Amino acid sequence: MSKLFASFNDLCQKCFDGFINFFRKHILLIVFIVLSILALVMRILFFQYLSGDMASFLIPWTNFFKENGNFLALAKMNECPNANYLYGYYNLLAFVSIFKGEPINLVKSISVFFDFALAIGVSLVTYHFTKNKTTSLISYLATLYAPTVFANSAVWGQCDQIYVCFVVYAFLLILKKKNIWATLVIGIALGFKIQTIFILPLLGFMWLNKKYRIWNLFMLPLGFLITILPSYLVGGAFTAPFEAIGLQLGQYADMNYGSGSMYAFMEMGSLAECFNKGTAIIFAAAILLFVMFVLFYKKVECNEQNIMYVAALYALLTPFVLPHMHERYFFMADIFILLYVIVRKKQYYLAPLMIFSSINTYTHFLTFTAVQVDGKWVAEHQYIFKFLGQDSVRLSALINLFILIVLFLNMKKLFNKENNELTKTTK
Repeated sequence: MSKLFASFNDLCQKCFDGFINFFRKHILLIVFIVLSILALVMRILFFQYLSGDMASFLIPWTNFFKENGNFLALAKMNECPNANYLYGYYNLLAFVSIFKGEPINLVKSISVFFDFALAIGVSLVTYHFTKNKTTSLISYLATLYAPTVFANSAVWGQCDQIYVCFVVYAFLLILKKKNIWATLVIGIALGFKIQTIFILPLLGFMWLNKKYRIWNLFMLPLGFLITILPSYLVGGAFTAPFEAIGLQLGQYADMNYGSGSMYAFMEMGSLAECFNKGTAIIFAAAILLFVMFVLFYKKVECNEQNIMYVAALYALLTPFVLPHMHERYFFMADIFILLYVIVRKKQYYLAPLMIFSSINTYTHFLTFTAVQVDGKWVAEHQYIFKFLGQDSVRLSALINLFILIVLFLNMKKLFNKENNELTKTTK
């Protein structure tokens, strides 16, 4: 009996040792799977939250596709209520409308899918720089669990992770010196959101350093064509996709829409009418070009570390100086600032600051209550810090300004030729 017990004890010990060895050998994979499942469950729990955009736009659009033949509905988007997005996103709505289920679940499933695709893209970029699987896993989880990424998809049901996902993969292609394919992917991203242009200054920096050929830009319209081709195949009007761009550009005339841009500091009143006529756009372009001139004048080398810096800088600077920005337009900055600090292994505080700045403005649209004013029910929006009220947006703008100052101070190091040689040898 004692021998039998000893044999059973040995078997249990071997099984335990085998489990421990397996766990140690595949710890990263196990963490990846478990935390990915947890992130998915967290998102599903918020699927029934109905945001204003979901109720007024996304659900009616999905129902429009369901009622008009799915992809066939692309041919008559002029009949779709309040349709003001680009056709890349409409293609996805047409696809999910084929399936049974509540429209709110179908729409949020798109965003959640691209959450994971985006997180994988960020981890691949991280691995390209660090060649470290643990760091890559950290960047994957940091993206997946970032409050703005979670809120944008699972809560809001919005689509900013889609175009930024394409931009991240295009950035990876740039690092791998596949500029033609990178430009094509950027063109596809443009088919989802005009804010993709925030990455274009990076191509300008590379072109000035003779690392990018200007003729590659012809791939931009080709990528955009891919996103509008389904509408043409079902008989849609040739001009319809381009009219959608006009709708997005001309629909919003106020200087700021709850974003942490420089215009959050300003009470412009009637003076805004002059800026709305193009002065603010020219002013923003002048700032962006001036920064590019400084990089060129100081002969900042176009190595991988500096490409990462320029991408992060312009992802934040561009929406900060442009007028008519919404809070979600800083989504690309959230991701590229996160990448920037992980790759540099310095100034980690910039990433949570950037994420907080964005989520602080998100809450204006995601937390609201219905109150009666003069006998009518109206939505009363709230912020994280109730005592700040509307000044919460200025707080976010102040944080963004601080991050930009830090980035500009970091630029000085790029002027140092010895530093450029160091980054080149450590690629």
